[in-house]
Amino acid sequence: MVRDMTEAYKTKNRNVQQRKKKHKNKHKHKRGKKYCISLSALFICYIAFFVLVNAFAEKRTFSETENRVLQSKPSFSIEKLFEGRFIGKYEDYKVDQFYNRDFWINVKIKADKLLLKKESNGVYLGKDDYLLEKFDKPNEENVSKNLKAINKFAQKYKNVKQYMLISPTAVNILSSNLPIAAPVNNQQEYLDNYAKKLGSNITFVDTYTTLLEHKKEDIFYRSDHHWTSLGAFYSYQKLADVMNLSVKDSDDYDIELVSNTFEGALASKSGYRTKQKDKVKVYIPKNEDDKVVVNYVEEQRKTATLYESEKLEEKDKYQVFLGGNHPIVKIDTASTSGKTLLIFKDSYANCFVPFLTSHFSKIILVDPRYYYEDIDQLMKDEDVDEVLYLYNANTFFSDTTLSPVLNNE
Repeated sequence: MVRDMTEAYKTKNRNVQQRKKKHKNKHKHKRGKKYCISLSALFICYIAFFVLVNAFAEKRTFSETENRVLQSKPSFSIEKLFEGRFIGKYEDYKVDQFYNRDFWINVKIKADKLLLKKESNGVYLGKDDYLLEKFDKPNEENVSKNLKAINKFAQKYKNVKQYMLISPTAVNILSSNLPIAAPVNNQQEYLDNYAKKLGSNITFVDTYTTLLEHKKEDIFYRSDHHWTSLGAFYSYQKLADVMNLSVKDSDDYDIELVSNTFEGALASKSGYRTKQKDKVKVYIPKNEDDKVVVNYVEEQRKTATLYESEKLEEKDKYQVFLGGNHPIVKIDTASTSGKTLLIFKDSYANCFVPFLTSHFSKIILVDPRYYYEDIDQLMKDEDVDEVLYLYNANTFFSDTTLSPVLNNE
């Protein structure tokens, strides 16, 4: 009897506990369901907020932080859609125009620093306050096309002396400044290999040893991918020697500091800030043989100086040299040599040109990235005596514009 009552009590108690547990689980499930609904609603509101903000926010054309032109909204066409060009450009447009983009970039950079990350957007945070642009393996197809076009061009103009100066970049010369374990491709091996593929009537000017000898000097900007005027000067001395020109010494120039607040493209690209700002210097010949007439052909503008001082008020102060890049620039100098030099170039040439004005009566700069005219007609009209290909390695190894210009395509 007692045993039966005990069993009945246990059964009743077990049923009560099960009901309580079931009731508890039911409430827990409801709370979990409400939490998921609330979280989903919050996420949807978050997405909707940024969709609306991005839809009505003012569109920007230029980013001061990144120092570059931002992608504008691409025009739609069925042809572009099927070719894939529209989708890619539209994605770039949405990323570039994302609301408060600079803020989010800054957040990412700070997070990377907390994680002790030493690379951002293809830029290494190196030793001695240097920012070093990552060097990737060359696009062999592009380089092959360029070398083939260069050799063909040299054969077409056999009586025109031709030279090539492809400058190593800071990541090659200052490789000891790279952070530990940073992967590095040997840039110089590629330069040496491509030099061997040039025709016999093209002289390759190797400046690697020259720059390496001066690596402890400020031959590259800390926050920018360009060489400094000093780095360009040492390379000029090497080129002048190879070209049998009367090599000038640093004592032949007054070296003037025009800015000590330069933050270059690598700082903009990576978001890293160097402790000290870069200094921009210009070399002015002491004998006053720097008189020039600079004709910016496409812009239909002429000046009597190689420097655009108003650019020093802008973020990219390297533009003080020739005001930046242009399709074609013709420079008449005070030189009595009677010779005309044509330079196929990237922006490394901009601070290099002032060292050449005493050696040539006329210097013509062609930037293949923006030039679409008949190059053979230019060679004929200007009666070109010598040709120089002047690039930095990173630009030359990825260039897709030189070959079409040389081939008049």
